[in-house]
Amino acid sequence: MSTEQPTGGAPDMAVWAEIVDALEDSVPPEWTRFARDSADTSWMRAMLLLDAHDRLGNPTPTEHVSHTLHHLALSNEREGEAKGWEMLFEKRREERRQMLLLIEEKGPLVLDGDPLALFHRSIVPVVIAAPGS
Repeated sequence: MSTEQPTGGAPDMAVWAEIVDALEDSVPPEWTRFARDSADTSWMRAMLLLDAHDRLGNPTPTEHVSHTLHHLALSNEREGEAKGWEMLFEKRREERRQMLLLIEEKGPLVLDGDPLALFHRSIVPVVIAAPGS
């Protein structure tokens, strides 16, 4: 993520639509409904972005289950099965990492004024290692 903070020009609603579409399958339906129907103010967009970032900062149930089953398969010497669980874990973790980066990088483009300042004060970049790192 760039250390340079955008100045908060006019919010780019095309970017907002891109963010909402990208996050839709990873946030509750209520989040998406608010994002599509009630996000006409920068404050609402800021709250939704911070909420989504917080939610995505933790492993998903798919990550927990696949990670556990990967280790169980390894302990039972089922290498092929372990590899499949590991691949699922890595795929889901990378998807979540990409969504977090999207929020961190493009979130400021849909905010202005005080909500933008709040976003910069509140967002804590989440470090998830990229595959192969």
